[in-house]
Amino acid sequence: MEKTVNIVQQGALVERPYEDRNGQSQMYASMGFILSDGVDSFYAEMLGDQARKFAAIRLDKTIPHRVQTQMCAREYKDRDGNSHYSNEIRIIRIM
Repeated sequence: MEKTVNIVQQGALVERPYEDRNGQSQMYASMGFILSDGVDSFYAEMLGDQARKFAAIRLDKTIPHRVQTQMCAREYKDRDGNSHYSNEIRIIRIM
């Protein structure tokens, strides 16, 4: 999806270690944003090298930005086996 939004808040870069499928230690990088299209506000994340690139960049909150996102619904189960869903929005590109 592509949408014109205002940046309400840009979070800090967060890096944390994880073990990949081959058992190798890797670093997971993410940066969170709260975005608004003037009607709705939503949380979206930027991942990996793109998040690292934006760590030193503070986007101008006074002008609209065009964002390209990927959205998906994720199902997960709680301890009792009940299904729950969450929406995940990943930022692919900010223009």
